Amino acid sequence: MSDASAVLADLAAHIDISCVQAQHTLRDVEELARRAVDGGFVSAHVLPTWLPVLRELLSGSSVLAGSPVSFPSGGATPATKAAEARELLGLGAQELDVVVSIGRLRSGDTATVTDELSRVVDIVAGEVPLRAILEVGHLDESTIRRGVDAAIAAGVPWIKTGTGWSGIPTTVEHIRVIAEQAAGRAALKAAGGIRDIETITTMAELGVTRFGMNATAAVAAVAASRSYA
Repeated sequence: MSDASAVLADLAAHIDISCVQAQHTLRDVEELARRAVDGGFVSAHVLPTWLPVLRELLSGSSVLAGSPVSFPSGGATPATKAAEARELLGLGAQELDVVVSIGRLRSGDTATVTDELSRVVDIVAGEVPLRAILEVGHLDESTIRRGVDAAIAAGVPWIKTGTGWSGIPTTVEHIRVIAEQAAGRAALKAAGGIRDIETITTMAELGVTRFGMNATAAVAAVAASRSYA
């Protein structure tokens, strides 16, 4: 079985769903947890303020609780990102996604990006899965490649495409560039505007093993995957 076929054969185990918009309420978080458990998704992600609530809601299930660092702008200082990662681990985060300093990356300052990510890597120390969010919709190809290299140099094991806040969908071409640059040195997560099984299949064939999606699209994709696996 190919890697893509393995992903499609158990797609829910490769999807996390999220509730990370500023306006989301307790009711939204409760609904997220219910759908994550019912759908058998690998994890659910919420903004830091809701993380303790989510952990309680997911208690007794196999669904992991995740939360983002410096979300959604990536504009916090390296020290602030490290402190937030430490706090989230203390609150029970089982996965962390950290947004890189997008403006620094676009300015060619990869040293700062590597430094901030290295600090978070040191805090996490392999305790939970950690992903660097590049927000590829704001980057050209050469900048995406520099971002991939900076994250890998920092020791981040996963590259994630976007926050879902930019309004610019992740494309197959974005994945192609990241996969080529990573060259097996990091795992790939695609997020941001991914809605259909055809796109998921193509991205899986390029090496994506985790997808971040809204709950409605995720449920539909899992149903559709049964004819592709």
